[in-house]
Formats: sequence, structure tokens, C-alpha cells
Amino acid sequence: MSGPASSSERDLLIQLKAGNQAAFEQLYHAHKQNLIGHLIRLLKSPDLAREVAQDTFLALWENREQLLVDQPLKPYLFKIASNQTFNIFKKASHDEKYRNYLYQAIEDGYEHIESLINEKEKKEVLQQILEKMPSRQRDIFQRCKLDGQAYKEVAAELNISVHTVHTQVKRANQFIKDYLAKHPELLLFLLFSVYP
Repeated sequence: MSGPASSSERDLLIQLKAGNQAAFEQLYHAHKQNLIGHLIRLLKSPDLAREVAQDTFLALWENREQLLVDQPLKPYLFKIASNQTFNIFKKASHDEKYRNYLYQAIEDGYEHIESLINEKEKKEVLQQILEKMPSRQRDIFQRCKLDGQAYKEVAAELNISVHTVHTQVKRANQFIKDYLAKHPELLLFLLFSVYP
């Protein structure tokens, strides 16, 4: 949990809460780059990150009366930005243009799945996706990617060629990427798990 706001930030937050635009601008300049950097890691698009950051600061200004002046501003800004990002990912689930725009984030988010599977909540998300796969593909993927078996070993156990194992793993990877593209809320969960 975050500690209290520094005295200088607290003073600016008090002024912002009272509607002081100069205090808002100081806070904006103090936090803008950090917020945009975080959003670029999530969205993989500098333009979209800047847009979400602008929306975040606009929301801060519009909701300034609700500010808790004793709390640091950074976690509050990240929460607003997370909500803004979640809305973008929700739009992507219904809008192919947004999905295409966010495909790099989907690709990069997928890269982190294997590193996240040891945590219970993440295992549940991955299991949810795997349950949608054809059973043979799921079995091969689990053996190779989750259990760490070599392709040759899996091929010998299942009495199939190494090429077939490779093909099934490749198809499973594509299945997961496509599933994440259609269910961006899961990707968002994974991404926020990677980037606190």
C-alpha cells in the first residue's frame, strides 16, 4: 500500500481540489511522463497512450473535488488510466478496428502467459482459454509448454511425428492469441498482472 502524499504534493492536491489550474498543471507535468510510459507498455501505441493519459488528466480535473489529499496521486492516476484502458479493450472486443490497433499489445501480452501460470488467478485464466481448444491440441500444448517436455519426448509418448507436435503447438499458440484478441479483458488482466 502507498504511503501518504509528500507535503509538497499534498499542498498541490489541496490547491487542485479548490480548482487551482496552476496546481493542476504542476501535477500534470510531474506525472505525465511516468503515466505515458506505463500506458505505452500496456497499449504498445504511443499515440493511444498519450490519448489515454490526456483522458486520465481530464478525469482528474473533472473529479478534483473527490480527491483524497493525504494520498499520493500516482496510484489514483494509474487507477483512472486502468479504467480508461479497460474501456478501450472492451471496445476492442466489439470493434475489429480497435482489435487490429491493439494487436501488438495482444501479441506482447501473450508472450507473458507462460511466466504467469504459477500464480493461481493466472492459471485459472489460462485454463479457461485451454478448455476451449481441441483436446489433442490442448494435451500437446500442456505437455510441451506447461510441463516442459521436449517435442521428441511428446512425439514418442503419443506415437506421432515431431512435426505434428510442432504443428499442434503452433496452432495452440495461434488459438490463444486469437482468443485474447476476442476477449481483451483477459489480456488486460494479464497485462496489469505483468506491469504493476
